[in-house]
Amino acid sequence: MIFKQFYKWKPEVSPLFKKGETIIIGHRGAPLIAHENTLESFNKAFKANLKGVELDIQLTKDEKIIIFHDLKIKTNNTILKKISSLNYLDISSIAKKNGFQIPLLKDLIRILPNNVFLNIEIKSMKIFNFKLEKKIIKLLTENDILNRVIISSFNPFLLNRIKKNNSKIITAFLWTNQNSPLLINSPLWVWFCKPDGFHIDFKYMDTKIINWVKNKKMTLLSYTINNKRDYLWAKKMDLHGIFTDNPYLLSKNKENKK
Repeated sequence: MIFKQFYKWKPEVSPLFKKGETIIIGHRGAPLIAHENTLESFNKAFKANLKGVELDIQLTKDEKIIIFHDLKIKTNNTILKKISSLNYLDISSIAKKNGFQIPLLKDLIRILPNNVFLNIEIKSMKIFNFKLEKKIIKLLTENDILNRVIISSFNPFLLNRIKKNNSKIITAFLWTNQNSPLLINSPLWVWFCKPDGFHIDFKYMDTKIINWVKNKKMTLLSYTINNKRDYLWAKKMDLHGIFTDNPYLLSKNKENKK
């Protein structure tokens, strides 16, 4: 049965990617210009005409899907509290006191231009996060943007569940050689979750990995590339795309962070 499941794995190349093109995706929006994972940051990325933006989502205690990277947030007294243990209003209040706003995913979808896609990284310490998985699929379906979304994660169990719940969703396995728990960066887990794409930390990229991913017919993207030299190398290696903090990576028109 296991081998039968492996045999069925046929990664789908999303129409978001065109052959011979290495597209640029805003990593958490445009963090060199505005605070990461905020609507301001995403709007800056839209203004720079990026083809996609990457973001991180989590589920709050009151089951709101928020856009925020860290699993914990620092309160006024410097105590770190888990996002999953706080209600959205409490999290918003903490962020506001620190000078930024944490949006809901639905807030971003509401302002998403028609020609921009989302790469949604799901943050979860749980092997399975059934509530978040169901809520994200429901939200994307209701807003009719499944064809403009990639769901990525370091968690192979979560990606496996997402694909089982809706096979039309494009998924991507995040890979790094740094602080990787439980050896989930091994090829075995890639086979287990059967992703459509492979998103790799640029620091650990080499031709051996590139060839392995291409042989598996997965789309290949790299993070985080912030200079033109590395982008040109990625393009030479025929990557499908890169994630960057700098939305004006290839442009002479630059905008300074406020």
